[in-house]
Amino acid sequence: MNNYIKDPLSYFKLTIILFLLPVSFSAFSQSQTSSDQSPQIFHVTTAETHAGDAVLIRGEYLDKVSKIEVWALSNDIVDNTLPSYVPLPHEDANLDFAGTNRRAKPTTPATTTLVDLVQKNKQSVKFVIPSSLREGVYGAKVTDLNNHTTTFYVNIPIVNWVICEEGLKAIAGNYLRIQGKNLSINGTLGQVVLIADNGGAAYRCKVKKAFDNFSVSVDVPANVQPGSYALYFHNGIGGKTAWSEPLKVSVIPAPDNSNADRTFNVKDYGAAGDGTNDETAAFNKAIDAAAQNNGGTIYIPRGRYMLTSELKLPVNSTLKGESQTLTQLFWNSQNWAVGSLPNSLISGTNHFAVKDLNIWASRAWGVIVSGGPLNKQGNITLENLLIRQSTEMSSKVYSTKTYRDALEAELNSKWLSTGIVLSGENVKIRNCDINISGMFNFLGGISGMIQNCKFTMNQTGVNQPYMITHPKGLIFEDCYKQIIGFGYGSTIDESHDLYEARNIIPYNYVNNRESMTLDGGSGGYSGNIISASGNKIILTAQGRTNQWVANRWKGGGIFIIDGKGAGQFRRIIKHGLDTVYIDQPFLVNPDSSSVISITTIRKNLFFVNDEVSDAGAFQFYGSAQNCVVSGLKMQRSGGIESRGALVYNGKQPNWYIDIDNCTLTDGNYSHFLGNNDNHSGYQSITITGLAGSGLNIGALVRRNTLSDFSFIQVVPGTTPRAISDLIVEDNTITTAVNAISLTGTGNNIASIFIQNNHYNGVTRQVDINKSLKVNDYLIQRDGTPDTKEKKIVKFRAIAQ
Repeated sequence: MNNYIKDPLSYFKLTIILFLLPVSFSAFSQSQTSSDQSPQIFHVTTAETHAGDAVLIRGEYLDKVSKIEVWALSNDIVDNTLPSYVPLPHEDANLDFAGTNRRAKPTTPATTTLVDLVQKNKQSVKFVIPSSLREGVYGAKVTDLNNHTTTFYVNIPIVNWVICEEGLKAIAGNYLRIQGKNLSINGTLGQVVLIADNGGAAYRCKVKKAFDNFSVSVDVPANVQPGSYALYFHNGIGGKTAWSEPLKVSVIPAPDNSNADRTFNVKDYGAAGDGTNDETAAFNKAIDAAAQNNGGTIYIPRGRYMLTSELKLPVNSTLKGESQTLTQLFWNSQNWAVGSLPNSLISGTNHFAVKDLNIWASRAWGVIVSGGPLNKQGNITLENLLIRQSTEMSSKVYSTKTYRDALEAELNSKWLSTGIVLSGENVKIRNCDINISGMFNFLGGISGMIQNCKFTMNQTGVNQPYMITHPKGLIFEDCYKQIIGFGYGSTIDESHDLYEARNIIPYNYVNNRESMTLDGGSGGYSGNIISASGNKIILTAQGRTNQWVANRWKGGGIFIIDGKGAGQFRRIIKHGLDTVYIDQPFLVNPDSSSVISITTIRKNLFFVNDEVSDAGAFQFYGSAQNCVVSGLKMQRSGGIESRGALVYNGKQPNWYIDIDNCTLTDGNYSHFLGNNDNHSGYQSITITGLAGSGLNIGALVRRNTLSDFSFIQVVPGTTPRAISDLIVEDNTITTAVNAISLTGTGNNIASIFIQNNHYNGVTRQVDINKSLKVNDYLIQRDGTPDTKEKKIVKFRAIAQ
């Protein structure tokens, strides 16, 4: 027999305590057959959650849920135990798809707390963690009308990806950065256990440093043998079954860098370093010598070295100066005809580095560029560089407008191929100060680390300088970024696994550019389907198509945006004009009532503790899944937005976005004209869903602080359920006209939950369009009324 404790703050009043006989249980034993109409769960809230916070459950047949019980797990010490885990549901994969034999049954105490079912419907239900429970990891047990149960945990760590000095893997005896969610709750330092796939030894290591809740560092023991491992993470709370799901990690031995000891001094090959001689031939001789010896260090002693053409670095080579202040390379472009510049000044394909130099690029297209096939590029290091690029060769030349216009046109003619252009795995840019007229282009796909750099612009031209990034496992931290815009994930190919933290972004309001945006992506197909069976989806001929040719969207995503199964997506492994094959079957198959969209996937992009001032919007624009803005400090800027919409001919869903612990101050913002320019106005956190149902699902706006006319707004389009299952809670808004604004008409929104927000000096706490349907939102325990019931009546009266 189980005992239940009634949560005293629950909204619905229960009059009895239920006692149930034990039932047979297997965590998340969900059927995937279409005939099974028991509750199927494919998403739950994964953000750090406190007592009193709401949790979203998203799935199908959730109207059959009869009760939910919640408890806090005990914080047993796990230092001497092997990992065991309870898998979470996934909207993009089947349960425990990478599972191991360490899977465990959930720990369920004799006493649990029965909570109210909030906004229960066929595809979602919410509940509030009882305020009586202590902070920590929570268990939630969902029971349906047939007494079938499903259990999951809240606040368990989630490990998305790892990286080390050699890329997306681990090195024995070196540090390992781990990225995910709930890695350090309230400053806890957890631990990692690596278990070999062959059932061999287990290796334990403690967290050495927690950067925040999303990234930590551990030291991998030197005695770990090379091979394939399952990595488990414990954040220090929740006891023996509160480990993360396993992540497969390759461990490699320390690399052999002996080739770096071979040094080729450019002065030994004829360079003078006096700033007057053309040193190109001497440099190329040193580079050729390195290439003939399987790489090495091309060393440049102190001095100024004039060059007139491109330096092409071979594999395993490093171009290295004495120091950033003592060694300068500059290119004299006086004899380069207009439109006949070298494609780059320094280039290579893979395994090359440029270090400890002052580089004056002058008039140039690419400054440092990786070339060759994309799948061959990578393992590139830029370190301790000072780079300057300008098309303004001299006041004498640049003062002539005709020639000035020709030079700007020359630069703009190769927009994406100017400036710094790098792609591939294990790209490291560290301690660099780069001021250029061209681009920062990482569009070809990049993993690695960009750390402690300063990126600024020399001039704007038409579109430069702009930074565009296609992340595939990238740490971007502790940098200063002041150029005209920052775009992420603008290709069909999936963008994933970005950790951007503690960056400063000022003065970015030129040419309608954003301080952060997910741009591009487009879409291939949207509409109904004929059938879905296993990994095969058959499309109708009536869907909306865009550049829909066979296999163009291989590597993209197929999203169920409305109807049965809405809120799930899968990856496309191949497709024709009417048939799509996906990586895994859907947990809940779509049917002829479902609407799907084929567009790009942009998942697990985390922006943490950045600072933005006098800049454009910080926005998830178009397709984005499980992305985070946390701890952002913003002032006089375009606000934060989660925007699902029809973008570039594609219905692009913005799903399960977390915006938490951000601070928005000094909320007056002007961009172009000050009004009627689609940008100027009050700074806001905006949740948007336009031009289609299901384009914004499951956003979370929690524990943000807004002041000086900054506010929160919900902006649906004209279609039903444009925005659904939004949670807005525990935010503090001071000095605002409308602290929270719900716009739209009819049933444009669905299951919006607003609770426990705090207001001071606002004209209206929640402003609701009177045309919205009352049943599509719920406001509970919000503000400072005597009872929540009065508050709900008050707001519903406004809506009517």
